[in-house]
Amino acid sequence: MSVVFSLNGVSLPDLIRTKLGNHLARLQRVDNLRALELAQERAEGFIEGVEAARALTPVTIEALFMAVDVAATERRQELKA
Repeated sequence: MSVVFSLNGVSLPDLIRTKLGNHLARLQRVDNLRALELAQERAEGFIEGVEAARALTPVTIEALFMAVDVAATERRQELKA
């Protein structure tokens, strides 16, 4: 989760930070690949909503997508091990 909040000094509004943190925590907790896929889709959908609302800059949105991708990739590797 720390990737998002320290990446290039990204500063997020409290509500977005909290919700994104919940999505990243969910990615870390899933116990199978199907649940991981669903959690990743939900997290990406949340970011797409933030993007559609134009609540953050495009650079910040891209950083959030990358953070979700990194978290999902790490968890996928753990589940496959």
